[in-house]
Amino acid sequence: MYVLQSEPDEGIVLRNGGAAKPLATLKDEYGGISHIIKDDQCYMLVNGSEEKGFIAVKHWYHEAVEALKSLPSLRVRQLVCA
Repeated sequence: MYVLQSEPDEGIVLRNGGAAKPLATLKDEYGGISHIIKDDQCYMLVNGSEEKGFIAVKHWYHEAVEALKSLPSLRVRQLVCA
C-alpha cells in the first residue's frame, strides 16, 4: 500500500533526462516510489526509482487519487494568478 509522505522529495530526474519537483510523494513497503508532478499546467503521476529515473503512468491507483485531491485545483490557481 502506498503512503503519502508528509513532505515531497526535493527533486527527481525523469527517464527522458528532464528534471521535476514533486508536489506529492508516495512510497510503499516494497520500495516503490511515485510522485505527482506538474507539467504544462497538468498534474501527472510518475513511477520509478532514483537509479532508473521516473516515467509517467496512465493508471492512477487509489492512494494517488486521494493525494491528488489534497492538491490545489490548477484552474483555481490560474485564476488567482491572473
